[in-house]
Amino acid sequence: MYDLLSHLPKNLSFITRNFKKSETILDPYQTSGCLYILVSGKAAVYNLGIDGEELNIYEYCGTDCFGEIELLCGRRYPLMVRATTDCTVYLVAKRDLLQWLKEDPGFSFFLLKRMSEKLLDNSDRMTRLSLLTMRERYLLSIYNHHNACDLDSLSKARIAEEICAPIRSLNRLVAENRELVSYGASGFQIVDEEQIHDVCEGLQDMLLLHTRA
Repeated sequence: MYDLLSHLPKNLSFITRNFKKSETILDPYQTSGCLYILVSGKAAVYNLGIDGEELNIYEYCGTDCFGEIELLCGRRYPLMVRATTDCTVYLVAKRDLLQWLKEDPGFSFFLLKRMSEKLLDNSDRMTRLSLLTMRERYLLSIYNHHNACDLDSLSKARIAEEICAPIRSLNRLVAENRELVSYGASGFQIVDEEQIHDVCEGLQDMLLLHTRA
């Protein structure tokens, strides 16, 4: 696996920035002109809805990078990146990035691979959004966490991010589906395990068939 930090060119020029938890790393309304290398910490990408609500659509962990698509394609996307923990980030200017790509085939391959992975992840997410209703996404997310044995630690904020829904919509889903899944002081709990199993296994089979098509 390509170790990004150990392959930084000795003559590479970059700016080191430290961000506290909840600080904005990349502002969607400002032109950065940089590649962002997340050295340590975690950050999340948010899409801003029409009503100003923020939806988490991707997450980064150190070591990783972002901002390369905007630099290489010359197009801006209204996405915000915010630190979810304290972060250290290297900012590499476009001219230095292009020189790095010319001099290091390994880095070029790494960047292409990461871009491809992010595009595939986004495609999978869009498939789920387009093929499944919000209710189906909610139930499937609950089911997956139940199978992973971490349902008791699942927060509303986390599941809202996973199903790409505002909290108010999630609250409506919780109320409308309490015969299958309850929510209270102990968090989320499955009420009818047999029914939610049948529903979610059918959804997973449908998604698998669509992927293979």
